[in-house]
Amino acid sequence: MAQSDFVRYSGGMTQDQDIPNNVKRAVEKVLRDRLGPAGFSGADIRADRDVDGDPILLVDVNYNFVDRPISSKITFGLPTEVRKALISLGESRFPQIRHHFNEQQKIAS
Repeated sequence: MAQSDFVRYSGGMTQDQDIPNNVKRAVEKVLRDRLGPAGFSGADIRADRDVDGDPILLVDVNYNFVDRPISSKITFGLPTEVRKALISLGESRFPQIRHHFNEQQKIAS
């Protein structure tokens, strides 16, 4: 893994907040496979709760600047793909994915 490529994992202090390593690896693989060409530089993954108090996995995806415009279509269906990988591992928390592009990045529609 290059120095600029990273995935940071954090969670709360309670056991229901823990994120198993196989879950972390599964999320990272989907993100890297789908978003690598778009400048994927890593993700912050942490256990959290949604507005209703249900447990979720909050996934903040970070990108490096790339010279060409990035198609917004790369993100379509990503939550579903991550969710399928999680379900196959018995992980029931829903992934909430947020994308953080470089300020200078151009996005093609």
